[in-house]
Amino acid sequence: MSRVRTLRAEPLLIPLVVAGAVPAALGLWLPGPPPPGGDGLRVTAGLVLALLGAWMAADAVDRVYLCQPTPLGDRPPERLVRSGWYRVIRNPMAAGMTLLLAGEALLWSATAVLVWAAFVLAVSCVTTVRTEEPGLREAFGEEYAAYRRAVPGWIPGTSRTTGRRAADRRTY
Repeated sequence: MSRVRTLRAEPLLIPLVVAGAVPAALGLWLPGPPPPGGDGLRVTAGLVLALLGAWMAADAVDRVYLCQPTPLGDRPPERLVRSGWYRVIRNPMAAGMTLLLAGEALLWSATAVLVWAAFVLAVSCVTTVRTEEPGLREAFGEEYAAYRRAVPGWIPGTSRTTGRRAADRRTY
C-alpha cells in the first residue's frame, strides 16, 4: 500500500533559515574582501559547493522527514534510512548544509558566512554525538551499529570497514 506524500513545512523551515535567510543577511550586511584568485574560479567553486550541498541536504530532508512521518528532533525516524546520500555518509544533512554554506561564503565573498558555516557544523557535531546517535542506537540497536561500522560519519571513504555486508545494502 503506498502512502500519499504531503508536503510538510516544518522540516523545511530550519534549512531555509540556516542556509537561506542567515547567509543572505550576513552576505548583504557583512561582505568581506573577495578571496584570492579570479572571480570566475571563486564563483565556479562557490556554485559547485552550494549545489552539491543543497542536493545532499535536500535528499536527506526528503528521505528522513518527507518520506516518513519523522518528528522533528525529539524522536528517531520510523526506520533507519540507508539510501541516497545516507549510503555514503551518516550525516548528509549536516554535511550538505555545511557545503552549501561554504559555497555561499564564496559566492557572497563573505567571511561572516564562512564563520556561520563553522558554527553550524560545530552545533551539528555536538547534536549528532549527544542526541541523534544515542537515539538511533536505542531505536535500532544492532541494525544501527552495523550501519555505523559500514558508513563513515562525515567524510566519504573513511569507514573503518571496507565493503558493505548484504544486510547493510537494504535501502529504504
